[in-house]
Amino acid sequence: MGKQNDNLTEKTGVVVFSRIITTVIDLAIVIATLQLLTKTDVAILMYLLMIHEIARNMATLGFPESVFYYFERVGGSARKAFVLQTVSILLLTALVAGIIILGVSYFAPWLLSEWDPSSALQVQNLLPWVALIALLEIPTWPTTNILLALDRQKDSAWYEMSTSLLVFVCLIGPLALGYGLEVAMLGFVVYGVIRFAGSYIWLQIVLPDGKISDSEITLKEQVNFSVPLGFSALVNKINRYADKFIVSILLSASAYAEYSVGAQEMPIIRVIPFAVGSVLISRYVAFQLEEKKEELLELWYKGVEKVSLLVIPLTIMSIVIAPDLISLIAESEGEDYSNAVLPFQIYNLIVLMRITHYGSILQAFGDTKGVFYLSLNLVAANIALSIPFTIWFGITGTAAATFIANMYNWYITLRRIGGHMDLPAYKVLPFPFYLKVLGTSVLVAIPVWYSRNLFLNPESVVAGLVFGIVLYLFVFSVAATMLSVISADDWKKLRNWLQLKFLR
Repeated sequence: MGKQNDNLTEKTGVVVFSRIITTVIDLAIVIATLQLLTKTDVAILMYLLMIHEIARNMATLGFPESVFYYFERVGGSARKAFVLQTVSILLLTALVAGIIILGVSYFAPWLLSEWDPSSALQVQNLLPWVALIALLEIPTWPTTNILLALDRQKDSAWYEMSTSLLVFVCLIGPLALGYGLEVAMLGFVVYGVIRFAGSYIWLQIVLPDGKISDSEITLKEQVNFSVPLGFSALVNKINRYADKFIVSILLSASAYAEYSVGAQEMPIIRVIPFAVGSVLISRYVAFQLEEKKEELLELWYKGVEKVSLLVIPLTIMSIVIAPDLISLIAESEGEDYSNAVLPFQIYNLIVLMRITHYGSILQAFGDTKGVFYLSLNLVAANIALSIPFTIWFGITGTAAATFIANMYNWYITLRRIGGHMDLPAYKVLPFPFYLKVLGTSVLVAIPVWYSRNLFLNPESVVAGLVFGIVLYLFVFSVAATMLSVISADDWKKLRNWLQLKFLR
């Protein structure tokens, strides 16, 4: 059992590492954009990327996630058939997504009526390129999950890292060379072509022979499982951007650019629970099929505790260093993003709830309708609160409304999961351990924040950022070890992970 756990830890380490690297690349794209473009151009590009991401989530409709569920139930040529069936579906949905993006392009001047007309016109002219990118990218989206389901974690890691790096080169490269947004979007199209061809070749290599007629999973079965899950993912994505849509409609392009910077969960932190969940979901499904509820709960608790040790202190640290961080990555000559600091701090309180991938446990119980219901509940609450809060308090109010909506939905989610596990909501998560980690993190944050403001000038952004990060991590490490929040085994596994032993 110990060897099996070590193997699981190693696989999780590979996925977490790749997700962190890809997130760093995504963050580099944002930073480069902020440094290379004016605030108006930042708003235009962020809007295009928002439409791109929503369209992708709309078109994938949970079909990539169905790979985890059905690969446990089929083997041999039936797996190749299932992949062919999935990709065929996504080719069709990608075409629909492209048509919808063209529709958004047609109505862009009306949707962006608070923006200056030239900016709205540029969005309208560039959206057709986004439609082409969607057509190329969407059919390739299951590739990562297929590699994970085939127990090829290292292949999955290299695939994710290489495609993310390709986005950076193709999108940011032209901007760095002095070209405009038009050339950058053409570069983005080149990324789509390379990804499409590369994904086809990679899957041909790793999948067994087979044809679509070998499928043991009917189209109806896959649709019934995937569509509720897909609508949930779509609604989640709409929820992620609902507040930004509201800001884009009610406020100026400048305010939208500021909110786009502020309304960001620290990306490196956010990927950890989703990466762990993508590895553990197959194990959750296996335990559920075998009716091993105690083993399932034990694995669930263990995953939550290990993720909490990373997510909670790093989130509190990001809130403490927010003024220096925003100033360093966003502000350039003539462009001030100080208004984004408080929304950023409020928005990152949401990450304190992201200590696990809640959807993975619901999927293990086959409750994809529950995942959809929770997503719908969240977006409804977010929209209902964000509109008045934005009108009353500007972008700070928008961030606060989003946080309140997420708190409400968190409770509903725990109740839903508890119904499957025969547990009350307060026992779904290991809350005693969670509160111990949170209390330690906040206790450490107070003297770190005070010391940074006492000993360093507010204008010393780089020094303040380094000081805050180093001091926080050091004091937390000491305090958490003394309070038995971090065990000797945790330190050992962290050393192994930092040494990248899982890649050898």
